[in-house]
Amino acid sequence: MIVWITVIIATIGWHVECYIEDLCPNCNLYQDSAEVRSHCAYPCQCTNRDPVCEPGVPHTRDGCGCCPVCARQEGDPCDGIAVCDQRKGLVCQYDDYYSPAGICRVKGLPCTVYNKTYDNGETFRLDCRTQCTCQNGTYACASLCPQENISPQGLCRHPRLVEVPGQCCREWMCDNVNMERPPNCEALVTPWSECSSQCGLGLSRRMSNANEACKPNNETRLCQIRPCHSPPLVNAKYARHHHIRKGHECKATIKSMAPMRLKFGDCRSRKTFHPKRCGGACPAHVECAPELSTTVKVEFLCRSPVEGHDRLDGAVPGDDLWEPVHRPFSATADDYVHSVYVDVEWIVKCTCRRHAD
Repeated sequence: MIVWITVIIATIGWHVECYIEDLCPNCNLYQDSAEVRSHCAYPCQCTNRDPVCEPGVPHTRDGCGCCPVCARQEGDPCDGIAVCDQRKGLVCQYDDYYSPAGICRVKGLPCTVYNKTYDNGETFRLDCRTQCTCQNGTYACASLCPQENISPQGLCRHPRLVEVPGQCCREWMCDNVNMERPPNCEALVTPWSECSSQCGLGLSRRMSNANEACKPNNETRLCQIRPCHSPPLVNAKYARHHHIRKGHECKATIKSMAPMRLKFGDCRSRKTFHPKRCGGACPAHVECAPELSTTVKVEFLCRSPVEGHDRLDGAVPGDDLWEPVHRPFSATADDYVHSVYVDVEWIVKCTCRRHAD
């Protein structure tokens, strides 16, 4: 008799355990039995009628596996009982471990940009001009300064983007000849000359009378078609095993993948750039040169005062105008305290031509 009672008790205990496990398939997510009791009550007590859901919203079991409920949609609150619509890839995301409730959101992959991770759906800025949004492992960006991409037309001569103190977005500046010259002054602006150096830092010049005195003045800008020691298109480690297809070894326009800083003399540009250069790995009878370029004003920080026409005296022909960024630039720590704006040729597109016979 005693043995029979023991068997009955053990059997009842086994049935109760299996019954709860069948009703609460998610209970193993809660390690503490007190948490299970706080969310779920057994045996289940459900209404005789299923809840009425909005069109397109399916029924699902609550978090205890008991009663049918309307699946929560994106943006709806959720918890251990109110569950999200898993068929749409929604999960309940909590602000922290101790939050009693969360929000249904799409489960997506994060984005890693410049060694920083952003959650799916998170909006972030690369800089003050560029805003991006992470979308399931990839990110898309938009300019916060769209007016920078619209070049002024008509009466604007030699348009260029310039920095405005205290303002992130740059503004277009024009050589307004009509305002600067006397009414009887005829415009005289010559094209920029070719860069004085085929490799490394060079100078380009033009003549303009866009001034109040209507006197022709020589204007100078920095230029660089290509560095004198151009990096190879193929890493030397794989050069023996890598075959460059015919016609691909001579690339006209090459854009720097790494950020660069401009330099001449003891001056360094405040900001970094991704410049373009003209290809140099071409046959002897082929020459690559800028086909389309513009002039930009770049702010340089110098260790010594640089003023007037002497500001380019430190530019040594053949030196590299671009230098890779190896560490953050601290103007104060490195004694770069004197600011000067210098015109620089900015290559947009290069072309390769055969030498004339």
